[in-house]
Amino acid sequence: MNTGIAADRGKACQDLVRAARAIVDAEGPTDAALGKIRDLLVALAGRGEALFPRGDFALPDGGGRNHPLELEDGDGMGLYLTINMPGKEAAPHDHGIWCVNAAISGRELNRFFRRVGETGVEAINEVMVEPGSGMYMTEHAIHDTLVVGDEPSWGLALYGYALIRFPSVVWFHPEFGTMRASPSRRPAEAA
Repeated sequence: MNTGIAADRGKACQDLVRAARAIVDAEGPTDAALGKIRDLLVALAGRGEALFPRGDFALPDGGGRNHPLELEDGDGMGLYLTINMPGKEAAPHDHGIWCVNAAISGRELNRFFRRVGETGVEAINEVMVEPGSGMYMTEHAIHDTLVVGDEPSWGLALYGYALIRFPSVVWFHPEFGTMRASPSRRPAEAA
């Protein structure tokens, strides 16, 4: 690993999280605020190989992998480099917290849903996250993902909480009309 690139990457990631924190503290996690953060994340992802050379990050053993880049202290945000292999998909789910994604390379289809009844979902929109673009989700938005094409998707993901402090994620299974919730990783006092 080139220590100069690692130092530049660390500073750029710290600056991004600081800017995102200032936006959220001033405006809350509104659509407008998350749109501003998405634009900052797209710009950072646009620096591609200069900051995120492939040799610095291990490929996933399975479908995907998250590499922590910058984690705020306490109950703060988490910024990750994500690598997902071609064909990797995730069923519709609600993170329970806002998130913003931007592509470095590859393509990931994100479909968005609204709830229908107790356990159902209905597709309402889709966004292709590819170089030069990104997407954001508010706290209880529902999406699914699919890596399309023959190349892995490399991207940046910023979450309102670090993954180790994620709230319960609700997964929807439209083909069965069911849903399930994963356990919360939030400390009891923070939940």
